Amino acid sequence: MGEPLKVLQVTDTHLFPTTDGTLLGINTYDSLRAVLSQAFSQGSPDVLIGSGDIAQFAEPATYRLFLNLAHEYFDGPILCVPGNHDIGSTFSQELPTESIDLHGWHIAGIDTHVDDEVGGHVDAAQISLLTNEIAKGFGPVLMVGHHAPIEIGTAWLDVHRISGGDELVETLVNSDRTRGYVFGHIHQAFDRTVGETRFLATPSTCFQFGSDPKRFSVESTSPGYRWLDLDMQGSIETWVDHARDFEMTLDLKDTKH
Repeated sequence: MGEPLKVLQVTDTHLFPTTDGTLLGINTYDSLRAVLSQAFSQGSPDVLIGSGDIAQFAEPATYRLFLNLAHEYFDGPILCVPGNHDIGSTFSQELPTESIDLHGWHIAGIDTHVDDEVGGHVDAAQISLLTNEIAKGFGPVLMVGHHAPIEIGTAWLDVHRISGGDELVETLVNSDRTRGYVFGHIHQAFDRTVGETRFLATPSTCFQFGSDPKRFSVESTSPGYRWLDLDMQGSIETWVDHARDFEMTLDLKDTKH
């Protein structure tokens, strides 16, 4: 029995091209730094995942800011997938999007975003590529996307659920290799198992959405992140933590979002 593969997921960082950008009163560069500082004080991951909405303004400088900050803490493999605030062509030019094979696990991204649309989408061609990718290899698979493929029970967020999500869920659940699908977008923790596949969302590294199921709301819970321990038998141990040394300065009148 070897050590589990340790994965750190950060998501919905909403960075700007410079370090002074704020969203709803939160300096998103500072909040990401607070998350990384705390997480790396707990241990060093084998893999770092950035699961979308890396940018609030999707410019090359924004993505370089993310990578430069990540590299202050980490020099291992990174996998990023785009979210609805990202622009696909710029994203793929600036950030690492290739699958990672490590410790017997296959970690792969699926692009659920559509430029300039809030909701997610996957098409038949993507599902076919995913099916082939899963069928090719051996060992357990962790998929990474931005949007939820299943309903989470919050009506105003569930309208953004992936169009084609049922087919994606069916593909993942029917594969005996796929152990998990981790995502962001909903700015809150979520954990549901369908078949033998676990669907896990992670809090944002800036602010969290509130629990009101019918309308947009934001709460003052601090920036979050997720650890995943992936063992060689294919099981996932996971937990969410929040930055304790970051002062939330929420300003719901901030109109830059």
